[in-house]
Amino acid sequence: MHASTRWLIAEILFTVLILALLGLAHFPSLFPYAWHKTLHILGAVLFLGNIIVTGVWMSLAERNNQTTTLQFASRVVNWADVLFTAPGILLILTNGMIMATSWGGIGTSWIATSLGLFALSGIVWAVFLIPYQDQLIRLSSSPGGSGTQLPDSFFHVLHRWYFWGIIATILPLGSIVLMVLKPRFW
Repeated sequence: MHASTRWLIAEILFTVLILALLGLAHFPSLFPYAWHKTLHILGAVLFLGNIIVTGVWMSLAERNNQTTTLQFASRVVNWADVLFTAPGILLILTNGMIMATSWGGIGTSWIATSLGLFALSGIVWAVFLIPYQDQLIRLSSSPGGSGTQLPDSFFHVLHRWYFWGIIATILPLGSIVLMVLKPRFW
């Protein structure tokens, strides 16, 4: 397992721990509401910005068709998740859960639906994207040197990564729409 994947797993576990601790304390407001909202939006920008940019970046790296570029991009996409996606998730969830108490809690229809979409995105990320990213790093680092052609299996994994990445991007975009519009479903 690549070092960036280990870091990513550690960040996910840290986020779960923080959420559990905040949950035990009934998600107390640590700052004024406006600050929680600002941190929540910052988290959304980091999270969505990174997942959109890394998808575009990998696509451009593939179009470049140079082995060294694809090797570099494969490693850096995982590190970008460590630096932007995981911290974005922490900011979104902690501040969102704290603010949810002001809107009637997570049982409020638009909050529950938004949280469900976000959770589905997280499941796709954890089950498919993180393992695929680790495989891409491994396949691009295979013996043979940086000047050799990447194996066909690299591109097979990359195209599966694109497919699940699109799904993992559309789901939280739906969450953003719900956060802005706040529709009442029930």
